[in-house]
Order: sequence, then C-alpha cells, then structure tokens
Amino acid sequence: MRENYVYPVKTKETDDGIEIEFLDFPNLVTYAENREEIIPMAQEALAVTILDLENRNKELPKPTMTDGNALFVHIWMPYFRNITKEIYIKKSVTIPQWLDILAKNNSVNFSAALVKGLKLELGIEN
Repeated sequence: MRENYVYPVKTKETDDGIEIEFLDFPNLVTYAENREEIIPMAQEALAVTILDLENRNKELPKPTMTDGNALFVHIWMPYFRNITKEIYIKKSVTIPQWLDILAKNNSVNFSAALVKGLKLELGIEN
C-alpha cells in the first residue's frame, strides 16, 4: 500500500457552495462551503474512496495530467488509515454451556466468531 497520493480536482461555484469534482474518480463529487474547506473536504472524500478501493483490492486510477486549471490534492494515507480504525465495543452474550465448553476446547476466539457470525447474518463481506 502506498502512503502518498496526489490527484487533480476541479472546482465550480454553485448556489450550495463549491462543488469539488475528482477527475480520476467520475462518481466522486463533494462540496465545500468556502474556499478554505476545499482541500480538507477533497482530502477526506478522496481518502475514504481510496480506503474503500484498497479494502476491496481494486486498482486505483493513475492521476490525470491536466491543462493547468485543476487543483492537486495530496493525501498521506497513514493519517487517514489511523483515524478510520474500527472501534470495538464490548458485548455480553449468553450461549449454551455445551457450546462454551466445545468452543474453549477448540480455542475459539469468541469475539472473532461473533463478528464473523454477525457479518454473515447481515450479509456483509470482509
């Protein structure tokens, strides 16, 4: 995984603020309320998109060369990977005694098994 990415964006004033269009991610658009928010909003949207593509083992597009009318947005992924870490919450569960004994005898990680079971139940892929 790379640590640094730089992608071009184009901005356009709208009635709702400033539209930020990502040239290499055609379905990705975000908005800023003012000029000071353009880069932070673009970085956040781009980082979330890159994290999603990385998690799904998808290839990232190569940055487009522009005509000079674009802004270049730089993101340092270790920062964004750190702030998007999953936070785990402790849950108490009740299971049958025989299942507890069998799971302990087989060194089952209860937390991992519960997460896996919940994802399966909800139709969520890793």
